[in-house]
Amino acid sequence: MARTRFHQECQPTATSLVRAIHAASVSATEWPGVLEQIRKYLDARIVTLGHHEFTTGADSDLFESPNDACFSHDMAGFSARNPWFLSIEDYRPGRVIAGDEAISNSDLRRTDFYRGFLQPRGLLHRLCGVVAQRSSGAYFLSAYRAEEQDAFGTREKTELTVLIDHITLSLENQWRWQEADDLSRALLALTDHDANPVFLVTADAEPIYRNPAADHLLDGRIGLCLDGKRLMAASPVDQRLLRETIAHVAQNDPAHAVTSPCVVTLACAPPMPPVVAVVRAAGQVFMRQTGVRRGLVLVTVRGGHALHDPATCVFARQYELTSAQAKVSSLVFAGQSLSTIAHSLNVSENTVRSHLKQIFQKTDTHGQMDLVHLHARVCPALS
Repeated sequence: MARTRFHQECQPTATSLVRAIHAASVSATEWPGVLEQIRKYLDARIVTLGHHEFTTGADSDLFESPNDACFSHDMAGFSARNPWFLSIEDYRPGRVIAGDEAISNSDLRRTDFYRGFLQPRGLLHRLCGVVAQRSSGAYFLSAYRAEEQDAFGTREKTELTVLIDHITLSLENQWRWQEADDLSRALLALTDHDANPVFLVTADAEPIYRNPAADHLLDGRIGLCLDGKRLMAASPVDQRLLRETIAHVAQNDPAHAVTSPCVVTLACAPPMPPVVAVVRAAGQVFMRQTGVRRGLVLVTVRGGHALHDPATCVFARQYELTSAQAKVSSLVFAGQSLSTIAHSLNVSENTVRSHLKQIFQKTDTHGQMDLVHLHARVCPALS
């Protein structure tokens, strides 16, 4: 039976179909429209994009056209008795199979699948293109014709063979994107619950992401602030150091070289102690605006004695600091002056200086800033 005048006039071109198929790789909501175009292109009554699990016989539809929830639901009830799914070996990626290649129409009419599912819907002919094979299942596109229509022939098989490669590429791209998006959402959800401020910035210090704790820090200008679209130190004396540190770290790729994080101490408005920003390479990302890959930097902010317990500090254990030395070290890290430390510990400033001298010897550091940087690099609670 020849194609009707209606289908000849409304049939989409192969070029427009290919464009629509690849457009669906970035927007899953485009697939029903793509299947509708394929339905017209193949002069079919129904087209579905689905999955069959051969070990259990379970069927599931991803998309279909026309959109009829009853079709996929009712077919699932016959999935274990569907004679078109005899062996996964027949469903090699890229293969296009006509229904009568798997089972003749006369034999099909004698099955429960035909009598219970196909016949009530007036369907008989099927053309299937295998999109992908995963473990014990296969993804495929199926086109169905009515009993009074001609079976799918060589021309339709050739047309679908050309389209299947594009559908496979589009779906694979969509799955890769979806996998990466789901993973990033899961990781960002964990970061959102982190009590410490976290920023993900470009080499130009433009924030791509920041967690709620980071927003709170910016609101109070606690060591950091936003200058237009860039993250910068709240204190003018620290701005150049932070900018240069971010740009330098962004050049490092942690996938190819193991690099230590950089530590920057940022002044806060009195009487607040300074905060420590741990700056580390976070890999590279393709930037659509420039068309090139740029380095990303993770900036984690630590600060305050209350956030860091000297009794559990890995740094103190590694360098075998005494309890008193660990307390002095943590207070130095929090940015407190020697007089404030002496008052907090109820000892003299000379005692604090004596402890600090011993800490310098044990850690082979040569000043308070050197000690703060080493502390941040060694202690996992800070880095």
